Amino acid sequence: MIKWLFFDLGSTLIDESRCIEYRISELLKQDNAPTKEILEKRMKENAEMNGHPYKDTAKEFDLKTIKWPTHLEKIYSEVPYVLNILTKKYNLGIIANQSSGAEERLQEYGIKSFFDLVISSAEVGFSKPDPKIFLLALNNAGCLPKESYMIGDRLDNDIEPASKLGMNTIWVRQGMFAYENPKIIECKPNFTVNNIYEILKILQIK
Repeated sequence: MIKWLFFDLGSTLIDESRCIEYRISELLKQDNAPTKEILEKRMKENAEMNGHPYKDTAKEFDLKTIKWPTHLEKIYSEVPYVLNILTKKYNLGIIANQSSGAEERLQEYGIKSFFDLVISSAEVGFSKPDPKIFLLALNNAGCLPKESYMIGDRLDNDIEPASKLGMNTIWVRQGMFAYENPKIIECKPNFTVNNIYEILKILQIK
């Protein structure tokens, strides 16, 4: 019986498209930058190899990366509706690699009240894919791995480490990591969706 649903934040509940566009635009301003077409092609190719599309591509072209522009994040429009439905049947938690102030940002997004537990890397001192962050969440929730789902956009950070612990998994194909290849990881996601709304069908909630 599933008791807990744990969510990642970036490109899972939070739309990072403007952040990604801004970081690409900043890379393209640099003297040794390729064309936008070439840069985005290499980002996709790196994602398909389960590398980091932004960092690995910037390194290839010797480009300077910039700090993540948190102020450009916004919540996906369907998230409040979906969380409101899910919270009536499940306990909801967050397991995310985030800078300090994750709970405050959830409050600003208007979704903090849906979550019974928030585990953020900046607060606990270790980050995904380290199994310790998942185990901490499960321990705090009083939940067995098989009684939970990990829902996130990254195969390397969310799906594989959670699967190895015995958690069920849902891969959300959004954002920079949507082109990752599940064929080249050891543990495949139980389900794959293109947005959070599709989770309702998987969990048979109408």
